[in-house]
Amino acid sequence: MHLASILLNLIQMPFQLTRPFLSRKETQGSLMPTKQNLEETNVYLGKNSFFEGRLTLEGVFHLDGKVQGEIFHKGILIMSETGIVKGKVEVSALILNGVVEGEVIAKERIEIHSRGRLLGTISTPILVVQDGGVFDGNCKMRVKPADECTQQGLESEPPEASTFDS
Repeated sequence: MHLASILLNLIQMPFQLTRPFLSRKETQGSLMPTKQNLEETNVYLGKNSFFEGRLTLEGVFHLDGKVQGEIFHKGILIMSETGIVKGKVEVSALILNGVVEGEVIAKERIEIHSRGRLLGTISTPILVVQDGGVFDGNCKMRVKPADECTQQGLESEPPEASTFDS
């Protein structure tokens, strides 16, 4: 696709995108185990691109550009070193090499790699920050629901408090 036709398609679309507008092969791996195939990127926003508004997407979204607004994504958001988001992000998982300023809600996990910076509030059951990665803000760690814990053989009730003798 040529840039002119891509821009024309974006202009004709409403602010809430519900389908991928570009696709490409993704060759970078991740530490994240997932059912989705990371070999294929469903949506790609290049490093010289800027989007303002609300994005609603599914699959693997590779972000090299800038987004100001909201991203609602049922899948994995992979942000490169040039990727920047200012606003609210709701994803299944986030792999961060760029910068996010705002609120992030991840249902599965957040990985902040060595060049990633996350400034704001996050809510996720799993948070991984590699050496050099930056997280500055508030974090709420959600626990898996009890039925998932019992299926995995984990106790669903917290351990009893112990007392110490002086």
